Amino acid sequence: MRLTSFLGLVSLVAAAVESPALARPSLPPDSMLQLAHYKVLTYADPAGGGINKGKAIGLFDATPDELYRVLTDYARYPEFAPRVISARVVDRRGEGRAIVELRTDLPWPVSEAWVLAEFDEEQLAGNTYRVRFWQVKGSLKRYSGSLLIEPWQTWKRGGTSTLTYELVAEPDSSAPRRLINNRVEEAVSKYVHALRQHVNDLRRLGLLHPQAPPQPNLASPVHAVEDLATRK
Repeated sequence: MRLTSFLGLVSLVAAAVESPALARPSLPPDSMLQLAHYKVLTYADPAGGGINKGKAIGLFDATPDELYRVLTDYARYPEFAPRVISARVVDRRGEGRAIVELRTDLPWPVSEAWVLAEFDEEQLAGNTYRVRFWQVKGSLKRYSGSLLIEPWQTWKRGGTSTLTYELVAEPDSSAPRRLINNRVEEAVSKYVHALRQHVNDLRRLGLLHPQAPPQPNLASPVHAVEDLATRK
């Protein structure tokens, strides 16, 4: 790396550490430097019963709003999310809550699994977004987590964001806890990598959600006809 580029990168990271408005993840400087190099950082925290919560953090070339729009377009998850074979928005409860049916083809000990998950979306202060999710019913013993989107750096035509993805996924299985924990840690890392590639592809094609993702039409047929008549 050229000296000028390296010094510029160090200055960026130092400014990010000093100013939470630029970089929100609470990480030591060496981890912030790794994030600046687009490395996906993975961690594990105890979640009870010998099961860990997997955590992955990555940097994206997208604004928080752009990344939020991609992440809340649940029906498109099969386009990028590893092992997700189908996703269907079953219901919308207001603007910030969705019920989504997800079906996956995961490696043993999970294999084929399905969950009906509730997603709770909220915008926090400082252009930060959070999406929390949990299993309403399904084939897993436990399934919950969160997606935290935080600003990293902004410029005239866009910006960058970080995503912190946390997941607890416990199959209804007697498989060794160590194996399950390894699978979950691999899954969160692969998800962040795949999502970043998907965001890059959308940007390259000019499709990085210029508008809000369409919501499912849950109105009755009579109301739908009335809406069409009103628009004409």
